[in-house]
Parts: sequence; structure tokens; C-alpha cells
Amino acid sequence: MRALTLDGMFSAAARRHPDAVVVREGRRVLSYGRAEERAARLASALVRHGLQLGDPVVVHCADHRQSVVAQLAVLKAGGVCVPVPRDARGAAGPRVSALTGARAVLCGGFAVPLWRHHELVVDLDDAEVWRRVGALEPEPSLPHSGPVDAAYLLTPAAEPNGYLTDHRAWQYHLAARVRAAGPAGLALTATRGPGTPAALSALWWAVAGGGTYVPWRPGLLVAGGSAGSRVAVFSPEEYGRVLKSVRGGTPPFGTAVVLGGACPPELVAHHFDALPGVRLRAEFAPAGGALPWTARDLSPLPDGGASGVGVGRPLPHVRVWAVDGDGTPLPPGCVGELVASGPAVPFESLRPRCPALGDEGAEPMRSSWLGLRRANGTVEVTARGAGHRYGTAALSRQAVGAG
Repeated sequence: MRALTLDGMFSAAARRHPDAVVVREGRRVLSYGRAEERAARLASALVRHGLQLGDPVVVHCADHRQSVVAQLAVLKAGGVCVPVPRDARGAAGPRVSALTGARAVLCGGFAVPLWRHHELVVDLDDAEVWRRVGALEPEPSLPHSGPVDAAYLLTPAAEPNGYLTDHRAWQYHLAARVRAAGPAGLALTATRGPGTPAALSALWWAVAGGGTYVPWRPGLLVAGGSAGSRVAVFSPEEYGRVLKSVRGGTPPFGTAVVLGGACPPELVAHHFDALPGVRLRAEFAPAGGALPWTARDLSPLPDGGASGVGVGRPLPHVRVWAVDGDGTPLPPGCVGELVASGPAVPFESLRPRCPALGDEGAEPMRSSWLGLRRANGTVEVTARGAGHRYGTAALSRQAVGAG
């Protein structure tokens, strides 16, 4: 896969198949061509309003079709998307504002009160907004960003931190996933709404293959292609709920990816009990939960690990190792905090980083997970800080799966 910006990849797909559906939500659909045209005009409005390269823009939408257009507009204008899940309320606005410094917001009408104190709040449900945007000619200088410019600033609700990712890191991730699991003719995810890591990951996987993104819901009847061409991306917590709703019957997808924290052994066992014919892939993505550090294919057979849950090998352009409390790299087999560096890792954090040197002298990204690196290059996770749903007891049991 050529190193492109995410919006450049989308534009290429829109030129090839303008009438293809990029998002399907029930009977409502959004085509590649329509999304490209609306995003270009909205991006032009942002540029004329003074948006500069690297400026953060909050995207807080009620549906995925609206969110796709808003994200594309920010990327085309050279801004940095700050996605906020649909159900964010209360203190979420001030928290994100303080963390990111964002002054502009693209949102649905439901979210306008949450962001009313910002300098620019664009209500994407307002027909008058689109009348004015539609009258604009797209800026000929678009897009404004390049592959190594920031694309997303992820602000997980459970962490007081933010994680920047550039276009290149996303492209490396997508290329590795397509090589390992194939293109997504149709991608699904269980999510509370647009803006979550799983939703972003599934959306861009679909776009990389010119496919369609469909938000998952219990009882969803999936149409389009064979089950083998359908993929799904879930957090471990989401996938536990999904498995309860799909036991028996025809598998709704051919590949399931568990993205985020370490995939617990009981979840692996539950998967192969409920969907024995569906491929299961685990992607360990601690920093922001969208771009993985390691990946592995799982099977129902134990892998013999004694110290923790195996999370596979580092992906291309990622280095992973363990450090002690002072940030000193530990030898293979020694437990410490897992850290990573490389161009496929979020390249800047809004929290202090580990002082150990990484690739090309860059400071590595910390994970807040304890684990170790084996001499053969595989990585195991042993525990996470308090508050993790599965706790250290589940993670210390023998891992299930063979990578």
C-alpha cells in the first residue's frame, strides 16, 4: 500500500467507485462520491474560516454518515480530528477542550450545547449550514496535509491523556492488516457511536479495500458478499456482548478482530464455542486503542505460555520491549512496563513519556501494561493497572490460542 494520507486514500476510492456505498446505516446509505463532494466543500469552509495545518477540530456526531463527512473535511483541510463518542456528555466537553486546545467543533445538533463556548461550532444538522457550504467552490489547494502530518488526536475517556497519530502510521497498520486478514469488503463494529477506536479502525479498513462500513447492532442481518468477505472489529468488552447475541446460526462475519487490550483467555474460549468457523485475530493496541503494536491469529488450542497472555509479535515498523521503573530497557523474559516506538506507533503523547531511547532516538510510547518480550520476539502481557475489567487474575492464567 502506497504511503498516502487517509483522505487521499478515500479520494482515490471515490474516483474509482463514486457510487459505491461507504456507510450503510439501516436503509440510509452514503456513497463514496457524495461523501467526497460534501467533505471537500466543508473543508473549504474550514480553510476560509482560518483553520491552519495541525489545528485540532472536535468531531462529535450522532451517526456514522455525518461523522465520515466531518472527519474527511478536517483531514482535507489539514486539521487534526479529535473524535468524541456520540454518548459523551457533561464534563467531556471541558476535558477534551483542556486536553487538546481545540477551538473548532463539527457536530450534530444534539451536541451543540456541549460545545457552545467554542470559537467555531458547526451544526451539521442545520440545513442552512449546508446551503452556505454547498454554495462554495472547493479550494483548489486541498488537501493541505501530508503523510507524516497528524491525522487524529485520540482522547480515551478512561485516561487523562491524548495520543496523536499521523497518516503514515494508519497506512502502515492498514497495509499489515490487509496482508494478514485481507481487504474488508464489508466491515462491521459494535460501538456506542462514531468516534470510538473500533469504529475508526473498521471504517478505514473498509475504505482501504473500497468496501462498506456497517455499524453492528444485535440481530443485525448482514447483506453483501459472502460471510468470508465480512470482517468485524470490536473491543474485548464489546465482543463479549456480541458473542452472546450470535451463538448458533449462520456466522455474520468471517473474521473477527479484537482490538485494544489483551484478549482474555475466557473470551477466546467463548468465541470458539459460539463461532467455531470464524477466524479470530487479536490486535494489542494500548495507546489510544486504535493502532495496534502487536497482532496474532488465535486458535482454540493453548499456547503453553506460563507468565501471561501472549499478544503476538510486533507489527511492521513497531518495536516493543519492557522497561523498569526508571525507564531502563529490560532483557528478554523480564517483566516491566511495555513500551513501543517506530513510525507505526502514535508519534506524540500529551502525557510524559518513558525516558528510554527508542528508534532513531525518539522516546517510546508507554502502555500502562506490564509484560515481557520473549527471546523469540513474541510479547506477553501479565497485568494492567487497577480498574481494568478483566483484572490481573484473568491475565495471569494460561493464554488460549496459538499465534
